[in-house]
Amino acid sequence: MIIMSKQKILIKVILGSTRPGRFGDQPAQWIMNLAKEYPEATFELVDLQKVNLPFLDEPVPALFGQYSKEHSKAWSKTIGEADGFIFVTPEYNSGVPASFKNAVDFLAAEWRYKPVAFVSYGAGGGGILAVNNWRSIFAYLGIFGLSDHVLFIEYYKHLDKDGKLIPSEEQIAGGHKLLKNIAFWSEKLKPIRQELTTTNNTYPA
Repeated sequence: MIIMSKQKILIKVILGSTRPGRFGDQPAQWIMNLAKEYPEATFELVDLQKVNLPFLDEPVPALFGQYSKEHSKAWSKTIGEADGFIFVTPEYNSGVPASFKNAVDFLAAEWRYKPVAFVSYGAGGGGILAVNNWRSIFAYLGIFGLSDHVLFIEYYKHLDKDGKLIPSEEQIAGGHKLLKNIAFWSEKLKPIRQELTTTNNTYPA
């Protein structure tokens, strides 16, 4: 009898800021470094600055999955193969970054029935309003937003003299909890997602 090896789940850590000189590189790399302690999953960093999507330019709504542009097809593959996500998001004017929202709007089914957790940063609120904004968007897309959320409030106060991010003990503990839970739910939801995708082709979820 041949026993098939268990396939690792794949979690994409999406860095949502595309601004020059952005701070987002640091929390994204921080959570990726912590993720090395969780070999039960594969964590992959996706940088929207490098993906470099244009403003949404598909003539057919994403829910039909009829992509005509090569960048859309490539983006569909990147997100479609993932089992879960960690969104690393700033907050702009009490909401989500336009570049990040644009990237989400390119697709539909590729996001559906998958869990997401958050690492956010900002000034007084640490990005909490952006995350709340994301949660309302996810409710329509059928994405399962976990409660796990590490915030960097007044992120500039978490830097050493060289400008390097120094997370607090509480943030590190929160990061470990986030990684444990996103790995757990990504694995548990995968067979459920496959069943729902087969039996339920309606939109939204």
